[in-house]
Amino acid sequence: MFEYIMGELTVKKVDYIALDINGLAYKIFISLKTYESLGEVGVDQKVYIHTNVKEDDISFYGFKSENERELFKALVSISGVGPKLALAILSTYNTKDVIDIVLDANVKLLTKVPGLGDKKAQKLILDLKDKVKKLNVLEIYRENGEVSQGKSIISDLFILFVFMMKEDLKLALESLGYSNPDLSKWINDEELATYDRIEDAIKVILQKTQSKK
Repeated sequence: MFEYIMGELTVKKVDYIALDINGLAYKIFISLKTYESLGEVGVDQKVYIHTNVKEDDISFYGFKSENERELFKALVSISGVGPKLALAILSTYNTKDVIDIVLDANVKLLTKVPGLGDKKAQKLILDLKDKVKKLNVLEIYRENGEVSQGKSIISDLFILFVFMMKEDLKLALESLGYSNPDLSKWINDEELATYDRIEDAIKVILQKTQSKK
């Protein structure tokens, strides 16, 4: 319904804020991580919105980054995970931490979230693994200072990003007539991580393949 809301921050609580737009204040529930990243009351703020619609209620959930919102949406799409539990998870860990926990299948860390037992944490990790692949991994990487001037720090998140890029590149090259392309001949992992878009990597690879003909 809404992509984002921008307005004057008039109320700032740990669990919700109010943004005023022309005298109309929107009550928006937030995570602790978003709370910590917001400015002071009286300053204009922009938060990305997820609208939760029920038969008897419409609630807004706000996030300082698009990635946090997308992870929230992935969480609430899982059976048994409602907005309150999703916010509890995002209040305990930032976006990168949650992805690392999911990739490592670290049930013990996830059960530190209030209201999450072993069985529920195991199910959440299993259901979330495929969903986190749809997040903008490179932006998460940059938000956490993991990429600087084109130099990447090796981590589970970096490995996931490179894996996703390689899979997309292979599909793109196969559609162009390349049978089972060997990407390592044309581009290494470190170089691949510097591209924002898959199209940029494809152009470079095509240029390299043409120069060898």
